[in-house]
Amino acid sequence: MTFREFVEQSLSDFEAHLRREGLEGATIEMRLRGARQFALLLLGEPPQKGEATTRRVQGDPTNRRFGGPRN
Repeated sequence: MTFREFVEQSLSDFEAHLRREGLEGATIEMRLRGARQFALLLLGEPPQKGEATTRRVQGDPTNRRFGGPRN
């Protein structure tokens, strides 16, 4: 098994784990996005074009840790 195959299998297993946990769809997608970005980093590949690299809170352009309002 190559390292790439190992990473792909690990991502698949991680997704199955998240679905078994019964998390909300948005939470699963956010965690999978982070896992995919980390996998690309491990493989030495650049982030995919058009994919968000940060999470954005709807309706609030600021971030709470920088003193933004709570949602």
